Amino acid sequence: MEEKNKKSFISHFLAIGSGTIINMALGLLSTPIITRIVDPDEYGQLSIFNMYSGIALMILCLGLDQSLVRFFYENETVEYKQSLVRYCFCIPFIITIIIALLVSLLSVEKIIVFEFTPIIMVLMSLNVVVAVVNRIAILLLRVTYQSKKYAICNVMTKAFYIATALILCRTIKNHYFALLAIATIVSFLLPTLYAIFENRELWKLSVKYQLPNKSEVMRYGLPLILSMGITTVFQAIDKMSLNHYCTYEDIGIYSSAMTLVNIFAIIQTTFNSLWGPMQVEHYVKYPEDTGYIQKANQMITFIMFFMGISLILVKDVFALLLGEKYRLAGAILPFLIFNPIMFTISETTCAGIGVSKKSYLNIVVASGACITNVIGNAILVPRLECKGAAISTGISYIVFWALRTIVSNRYYYVDYGITKILFITLLVSVYAFYNTFYTFSCISVLFYILIAVVLIFLYQSSIKEILKMGKKIVNQKVKK
Repeated sequence: MEEKNKKSFISHFLAIGSGTIINMALGLLSTPIITRIVDPDEYGQLSIFNMYSGIALMILCLGLDQSLVRFFYENETVEYKQSLVRYCFCIPFIITIIIALLVSLLSVEKIIVFEFTPIIMVLMSLNVVVAVVNRIAILLLRVTYQSKKYAICNVMTKAFYIATALILCRTIKNHYFALLAIATIVSFLLPTLYAIFENRELWKLSVKYQLPNKSEVMRYGLPLILSMGITTVFQAIDKMSLNHYCTYEDIGIYSSAMTLVNIFAIIQTTFNSLWGPMQVEHYVKYPEDTGYIQKANQMITFIMFFMGISLILVKDVFALLLGEKYRLAGAILPFLIFNPIMFTISETTCAGIGVSKKSYLNIVVASGACITNVIGNAILVPRLECKGAAISTGISYIVFWALRTIVSNRYYYVDYGITKILFITLLVSVYAFYNTFYTFSCISVLFYILIAVVLIFLYQSSIKEILKMGKKIVNQKVKK
């Protein structure tokens, strides 16, 4: 990867990572406060609100957000990039505005009775419109490697949400669900405007240059409407099942456990933000170099599994932060860690899908994982409630990684050391199962030590590489 085009991966990782660490700290400070103000019932409703918004966002982007990443480096001229941004933004934005107005009208006029009240449906429609703009604006910061500005946007989003939520909840002291929904919308607004301003030269939507590969861009994006839609449903099946079989209170407790997992997702957020664009650009320049992907896969596999088992070990301590009403979150957490672990690892093992431009293969992957999660939730949630949803979700993410890896390697083979990953996954699955039904004990500690030793033995070279990178970072900081 050429230094003249961008800083080293480490520099970008540190820039985004520092912002994610700040977000993690803000989350640790604010989550216990919010969960003590808001009952699990209303916290659960907010979770469903965000779930529906997420599904709508993925569908209404029409896959063109992913097309923007895939085709951004095909031509280096500013005119081409401006035209690509215009094409990938305007179509989803116009369609989203139309759908948002239609849903708001149907809800307010009570032509269709939705799950939520008309005011909440209007807020949800507005949230999706803002989220679509935010999606493209943030992606542009990623593909142009403006890591510090991307980190600033992430911190702004979290900070504005916390500030708005606390001010509204402390002032009005009623209708907390609606207040948190408003805080969600506000949290997106200013970061979006900031991101657009920082890339304003690419947001010239009146550019006369005509995008030469419109049909190719659309062909790549269209299958992703279905695959991303299925993926989003797959990621939301657990909450849908709890919404069907259980109560909003159960969803609130489950979502609080997800909040704890998101703290662990600092590596996932940082790595995934960088890896997608960098992997595509690296392939465009050096299509035969699979060692780059292999090395990244080995390092991120060790890091994610090590952090995952560490979080499981101290799950009961983290659960105490949420308050008495959310104490069950500790038992839900162990299998939920497979979400960030397997998704992040799969980001390095799905290279063949992206570089072959066979985006329809994502439909196969998403469908397989979604079917697994639907069946798992149907069997386990009625019997184990939140624990069952977490177990099913964890298993489905393992299936998601497996399918992504198998399909990808058919078109672009990379030696990922799959046997090692499968062995570690099996060990951690047993560890997660034990900790789902038992609290902290000596057995938990001994099992943790065993898995840690196995990890260190299997990934010795990757650990040396990580330490070498860490030493390089320290030396750079000392020189500065």
